[in-house]
Amino acid sequence: MKYTHKLVCFFTVLMLLASCTKLDVEVYDQISDENYLLTPDDVKTALTGLYHEFRGGGWAEYNVAWGSLLTMQIGNTDECESNWNWDVQMDYLWRPETADMALFYRSMVPAVTRATALLEKLKTVSISAPVKRRSMAEIRCMRAMWAYDLYDLYGTVPLLTDPEIALNPALAQDYNPERPAVAWYTQFIETELKEALPDLPAAPNLPAGEYGRLTRGIAQMYLLKLYLHEAGQERHYRHSEPKAMAWWTKVDSIAQRIIDNGDYRLQDDYRSIWSPTNQRNSEVIFGIPNFPVGGLGNNFLAHALPADYVSRNNVPLTKWAGFLVPWAFYDSYDEQDKRRETLVRHYWNGQRMIDRRTEFTGKPGAIPMKYQENPNTNGSWDGSEYVINRYAEVLLAKAEAVNELSGPTAEAKELLHDVRRRAFANYDGSSHKAEIDAITSKEAFREHLLNERGWEFCWEGMRRPDLVRHGKLISNARSRGKLFAEDKHILYPIPQFVIYENPSVAQNDGY
Repeated sequence: MKYTHKLVCFFTVLMLLASCTKLDVEVYDQISDENYLLTPDDVKTALTGLYHEFRGGGWAEYNVAWGSLLTMQIGNTDECESNWNWDVQMDYLWRPETADMALFYRSMVPAVTRATALLEKLKTVSISAPVKRRSMAEIRCMRAMWAYDLYDLYGTVPLLTDPEIALNPALAQDYNPERPAVAWYTQFIETELKEALPDLPAAPNLPAGEYGRLTRGIAQMYLLKLYLHEAGQERHYRHSEPKAMAWWTKVDSIAQRIIDNGDYRLQDDYRSIWSPTNQRNSEVIFGIPNFPVGGLGNNFLAHALPADYVSRNNVPLTKWAGFLVPWAFYDSYDEQDKRRETLVRHYWNGQRMIDRRTEFTGKPGAIPMKYQENPNTNGSWDGSEYVINRYAEVLLAKAEAVNELSGPTAEAKELLHDVRRRAFANYDGSSHKAEIDAITSKEAFREHLLNERGWEFCWEGMRRPDLVRHGKLISNARSRGKLFAEDKHILYPIPQFVIYENPSVAQNDGY
């Protein structure tokens, strides 16, 4: 992001000022209500500070650390195995006191408060109207994104959206809200995103130096995620099929709007989405740019590569041997599916090729390696952008909505074909296309779409939401021998420290 290095300096100043007391030195250059947010550069710096919530120093919520959005969304699913001691999540043994399951909540609820405060402060800043509108739209979009991701993981959570409380520590100290109702919460997210949209730029119009800032596509993507989530909730957990169909209508509409905008297109080659030579490509809707610097880079490969992996391109690589894909999931791919090539079975150890099927240390499994060796690295942290959402999600969501509303029509099948074409050689006229064309029932098409999303988005953070939406998270877990999985595990618990601090917050059912 453009102002990352300014951000580091800005927060260093803040920390230094916070460490001073009246017994230390007298401070002359100090940030206060009187001299803060007076210029366009001040606004840029403050906005960059809010954007930093997505990066969080590298070990945080929107990257690959355990307890991040990624691992919270795949760590208890059939696409995840690990050589590290993460069995509490993988075996459904977490409790309200489990620290890792609380990390996202601990960081992002305060981030919403900071967004609320900055949004209010910007109202009185004298800057050009277009800059102010865009800045406020970005803040509202961020706040809604964080609110949605919290909702998906924990259910509704108390959000501080009242600026008077957010800007007044005395009032905040005594603020003990209950958890809001689902209707209020979902309306808040939808309203924030919709009202931000007109002032957010289209991705193709974003200058190169602003890559990483929010766009209309990201706001629309989060509307799509919200609508998908609610459709599944109404069908499987609130048991209102008419309401579910209303949400499917919204899914269909927003997906079509993203398609009609023409801001994105599929990459011809699947692996190129994550290629260091094809960054900022037109399939990525929401990506976080990175730099080969500790805390500012992408360290997915360091998490995944086995200790004896050797680069044939002499790229220096750190190898922690943590992330794996179970063989059962790997074997679910068609052998001719090119997407399986991103899950590495064979690799070079400097002397010979290793087959992880037969030679491995720790647990068995393939190596998730969508992110490729990047020479722009310091060994652990590389410059590959971190891909969170991409256009293939939109096409498959549209196909899912069309199927739910009208059955497996030609339109629904063609959307699925669009995504599958690059996965198979000579797809048109092949048996791989024919198997989709032969589907005649809504239920069979729905089942295939769930499988297709697994193959398309393995290790991208989609699996848990997909299984929840289809009502299959718990049955899938139990079929894999996760006998402690219960209905309550559809949501993670509200962290226990939250309830200690505010007894008005009710715990999720079953915990």
